[in-house]
Amino acid sequence: MTWLMIFALTAIVFFNRYVFLSPNIQVRLPTFLEKMLKYSAPCLLTAICLPIIFFDGHQLRNMANNAYLYAAILCVILAVCRVKIIYNVIFSLLFFYVLQYYLSV
Repeated sequence: MTWLMIFALTAIVFFNRYVFLSPNIQVRLPTFLEKMLKYSAPCLLTAICLPIIFFDGHQLRNMANNAYLYAAILCVILAVCRVKIIYNVIFSLLFFYVLQYYLSV
């Protein structure tokens, strides 16, 4: 059952990537669907990141000592200021690790 699920998911992902990204296949999506798909990546990223930022297992993190929250805020500020993505990731990670070190001491 597990192998069947892995192969089925592999086929679905390959099919979706091939159909929409292959230059040989001309697939034109409706305008409203293209507009909706522009929001899918931020929505997915938010759904993945929010539990990590605000929860430690099944408990709510202490907001005063939450290095995850402060690093996420810095990351959003840098993104709004149009800092290049690689610099944004580097600065946010450095800020997170420095905060993690000082808040845990």
